[in-house]
Amino acid sequence: MRLDSLGPRTLLLGTVAGWAVLVAILALAGLGGRITPLADDPGSAPRLPTLPKAAPERLGPLAQYSELVARPPFYEARRPQPFYLTNDAEAQAPSFDYVLTSVLITPGFRMAILQPSQGGEGVRIKQGEAASAAPQWTLVDLQPRTAVFEGPEGRRTLELRVFDGTGGQPPSVSGTPPPIAAPVPVPPQTGGNAPPKPAPGNAPATGQVVPVQPAQEPAEQPAMTTEQQMEAIRKRIEARRAQMRQQQGQAVPPPAPPPNPNQ
Repeated sequence: MRLDSLGPRTLLLGTVAGWAVLVAILALAGLGGRITPLADDPGSAPRLPTLPKAAPERLGPLAQYSELVARPPFYEARRPQPFYLTNDAEAQAPSFDYVLTSVLITPGFRMAILQPSQGGEGVRIKQGEAASAAPQWTLVDLQPRTAVFEGPEGRRTLELRVFDGTGGQPPSVSGTPPPIAAPVPVPPQTGGNAPPKPAPGNAPATGQVVPVQPAQEPAEQPAMTTEQQMEAIRKRIEARRAQMRQQQGQAVPPPAPPPNPNQ
């Protein structure tokens, strides 16, 4: 077999096999069998490094710096200034200053709506939870007109805000019903084109100008309760029914026929 016909892989495997055979022959001949440790010689050990000399202490005794306490260098007046240590969490915690504006209670849902006392957007809080605006206060109890919150200062009860005439929006109460005019009886006609008779009393003469009295504004009346409103509506219905019965009872008779000139 010619060497130039051998591939690279064959040459590599042949080289590795040759080195393995050579190492095996040297091991059988005693390669490495005469290696022995040297005798202990302190002089042959390397010398330890020398440490540098320690520098003297730069800071002196505390009494040497008493002038810094009497005249602090970080103040323009060079006089000591009083300072106080406070808890950042307590200093940054917002105060719970809200007003209860609405209460929503259903069989499976209970929620209160609050509003800052100084005005602003409303805050919705479910029972058992806390709002992001006041995370330290939890709604623990909710009633139709009260809400109980528990926080760092203990329990606080908020009453439902009602209109007292000084602020807020008044409740939507229907106004006083307008008075109903008394029914005017229709006089019966006696002839064909007979003019209506003037009403008795102090009727003005023909051509006399009667000054028109300006309508007086009704005095402001207090807000009516629900029972009073229902009673007023009932009275208006009864008055209207009585007026219709009176109009039906006073039916106007048909006009008499004109006289015949041939008779």
